[in-house]
Amino acid sequence: MPELPDLEVIRENLAARLLGRAVSCVAVRRPGLVQAGPVDLAPLVGKTLHDITRRGKHLLFHFQEDLFLIVHLMRYGWLWHGPSRYEITKTTTLVLSFSDATDLRLIEPGTPQIAAVWLCSDPSQVDPLKKLGPEPLGPQFTLDAFSQALGKRRRIIKKILMDQAIVAGIGNAYADEILFWARLSPFRYAHTLRAEEVEKLWRAIPETLRWAIGEIKLRVGENLFDKEIRDFLFVHGRAGAPCRVCGTPIGEVLFEGQRTNYCPRCQNVSQPVR
Repeated sequence: MPELPDLEVIRENLAARLLGRAVSCVAVRRPGLVQAGPVDLAPLVGKTLHDITRRGKHLLFHFQEDLFLIVHLMRYGWLWHGPSRYEITKTTTLVLSFSDATDLRLIEPGTPQIAAVWLCSDPSQVDPLKKLGPEPLGPQFTLDAFSQALGKRRRIIKKILMDQAIVAGIGNAYADEILFWARLSPFRYAHTLRAEEVEKLWRAIPETLRWAIGEIKLRVGENLFDKEIRDFLFVHGRAGAPCRVCGTPIGEVLFEGQRTNYCPRCQNVSQPVR
């Protein structure tokens, strides 16, 4: 599933291609794709795209007359942009055709197809966005706010990082990386963290995400991509490989259907603290 760094690069690259273009045609090719607004998205026809922003794991396409198309790629979705003359594949579930004879297509090659879009005039009132916590790269993500959100929660800190109501945009992969750079065990419970550890974690969140955005951008340039780029990560997806800092084999635990990767030495996971 794309996470904040992936979506930031996609957002930037799409904006360079699409801003100022008007929609000439819309084709919704999967029932259930549209969660709010007309199911055919017809109000978008003739509207010019003014901006593309991101909120959590959602991309927001801002069209004239304050129309917003919100897109959540979920697990398997990805976005393709290219000439309209190219054949539309069977796995394409949404097509936005623009005035410059190009298409933006939502493609869902995996199953189940669960990507979702919303058409609205006020994104802040759309259910998924109403529940989101602060953006970790924004000014509202302060140490005080983060400390209060953690409180004395008896929850594993990795699960807290992935809780979109606490911090928006972080998923399984970057929760692993953030905890590695904070040198904290993913199995620690939030209520056991000392004040200096909370601050270290708070600093690691935006630093890790900004670093990842830069690494992805270096690899893709102005292009789009259909798979998450993870080759530069230090722990996630590297089970059994030597830690790039200390050489210890990267560990892996399967918990609640998700894989957690960590360095047993750098993150001191020998004694999970409850």
